[in-house]
Amino acid sequence: MSDFNPIKKITNVSIVAANYNNGRYLDDFIQSIFASTILPMELILIDDGSNDNSVEIIKKYKNHDWIKIILFTENKGFTVALNTGIEKASGKYIMRADPDDVFIPNRIETQFNYMEDNPHIDVLGSNVIYFRDDLEKKINISNFPSTHVDIYSTFEKGEHGVQHPTVIIKAEKMKQYRYGKLFPAEDYELFSKMIRNGLVFANLKEPLYLMRIHGNSSTSTLTFEGIKRTFMYRYQVFGRTTSHVKMRIYYYYIRNYRKYQLADKKINKFYYLLIASICYPQKLINRLINV
Repeated sequence: MSDFNPIKKITNVSIVAANYNNGRYLDDFIQSIFASTILPMELILIDDGSNDNSVEIIKKYKNHDWIKIILFTENKGFTVALNTGIEKASGKYIMRADPDDVFIPNRIETQFNYMEDNPHIDVLGSNVIYFRDDLEKKINISNFPSTHVDIYSTFEKGEHGVQHPTVIIKAEKMKQYRYGKLFPAEDYELFSKMIRNGLVFANLKEPLYLMRIHGNSSTSTLTFEGIKRTFMYRYQVFGRTTSHVKMRIYYYYIRNYRKYQLADKKINKFYYLLIASICYPQKLINRLINV
């Protein structure tokens, strides 16, 4: 097991991660933070009443005083766990992450330096590399908008302008907000309110995060009700209505794109990607433009 390296620079960042039954991925996640080019001042890891071996894995790291462990005795929900971590965070910046994913080594350093060099930015995300369980099985790279104007436009359409676990946020701003109780769509609600209220967003083109695609991840289990909830928030935040047909088409796009990422056979991957592209051709066009 890697140990805390006192020679590495420690920076003013609190990482907040909520875990529920991700025991088989936790070592990869924590070790990727150990391997970072600079280290956070704290990793706040909240276990939300897991019933797998998560707590056993987490307790292996209890002697590292920069890893703050919060254990719920029962499952209280993802957003309650995140809000608890945010309340405990003491860093200048709060960085989100999910414990089934992996940090690219320069993520903390790159995002921290960017925030320090660009103090007008309140929320900063990045692109991600999607992978299947085994790190060698990389699928593709995301294509999130870079500028505040384009990110605002994306949220206004009812879509995600940042990839939730890639963000670093000024703590003073984050602590003025809280995640709502409804999951999924909690991140869309939070970030759309922030950007509507004048917080400045940006995304780095560089992928700084490895996002694991598996059958139990939130997008893989997404239901049409979850999509409807996102567009409900769109109306509440931006006053924009969305037709049932458009919601249904967007749902089919998301579902088939995720099936493309999960598929093993090339013919199946091609089929699901074709259906996703038919449902949302502009996404394919944008990706081709930005290659």
